[in-house]
Amino acid sequence: MITTQQKRSKDGLGSLLVKRLLGRILVDGRFVSKKDLGRSLALQKRTNEQLGSILVHMGVIDSSDLNSVLSIQRDLASPEDAIKLAAGTRRLLGDLLLQARHISRKDLEDALREQERTGERLGEVLKRRGLLTEKELKTVLQFQRQQGVERPVEGRLRLGELLVATQQITRTQLNDALQKQKHSKKKIGEILVEEGYVKPQQIERVLTLQKKLVTAALIAALSLAGTILPMQAHSASQASTGSAKVIVTAHVTPYVKLTIRNQLSELTITNADIARGYVDTPSASRIEVKNNNPAGYLIVFEGVGGPMNFIKGVYVQGGGREVYVESAGWMMQPFARVPVSMELSYRFVLSKDALPGTYAWPLTISARHV
Repeated sequence: MITTQQKRSKDGLGSLLVKRLLGRILVDGRFVSKKDLGRSLALQKRTNEQLGSILVHMGVIDSSDLNSVLSIQRDLASPEDAIKLAAGTRRLLGDLLLQARHISRKDLEDALREQERTGERLGEVLKRRGLLTEKELKTVLQFQRQQGVERPVEGRLRLGELLVATQQITRTQLNDALQKQKHSKKKIGEILVEEGYVKPQQIERVLTLQKKLVTAALIAALSLAGTILPMQAHSASQASTGSAKVIVTAHVTPYVKLTIRNQLSELTITNADIARGYVDTPSASRIEVKNNNPAGYLIVFEGVGGPMNFIKGVYVQGGGREVYVESAGWMMQPFARVPVSMELSYRFVLSKDALPGTYAWPLTISARHV
């Protein structure tokens, strides 16, 4: 179940806080593969164990890394809090979007070529090409600026803080190294090694952990960037000869229209698929969505019986996002000023009762307002 709550942000808008699922964070940070997550979720349905415990027992993640992920889960409920987790070397806009798997390498190369011709900022080019919304651009730029802050107030994913959190150094040792760093141009990791507090391989491992956690935070910030709920806006003007106020309000009826441009009509399941445990159907759907709501919209997937009776769940990928669907599920999408075309790929996770054969396509697709 997804839980939400409303929070007032600095700009006067209400932020929709959406609890980010542990499995989603682990896949975002590449702590586990989608295949291993699917296996663990199937096992969880039978045992009712906690997902993290199952993954540790499977040997796909160690308990230390899992605890690090759990420590930031509550911070991935809003873009503002996720941005505060930015750490590591400050990276270019294009590199951050690649790191977040928000655009492809080809998307970036094409945008950079266009930038050379037009002289525009890269973010403006990406917005015009429908690869980035205004809110997403602001979010990633804020994340980039936070990376460049030397000593942020909240820097739990900084190298030294992670070393303390994973109990590889003490707080006293970190403070000692930070004091020495004030009189040196050396990185904190170098000083810690020189002082004998850690070994180089420990630094390398924590830097890898840092990159995974920061990537998960960046992806969360971007995916949540479109979940701002606009509050009722108004303006007031006061006449020069009196105190009366004129309140002007405007309401634009939100709409979202989804058109299916191409869709497989059948799902074929073979004995090999059953032995493997899943069926992959890449680029099985092609849709186009028009939407005027700044809060974005939901693409909704619902099962229609048939093979869904022996399908445990479906991983749906599209638009740089992924959702896991059982009987029904949804994928949040950000607002875009232009119609958005999207290809959807599916992985159907099969149950033990699956039978080979050709079946009618088992999912319906629709779009709804946030």
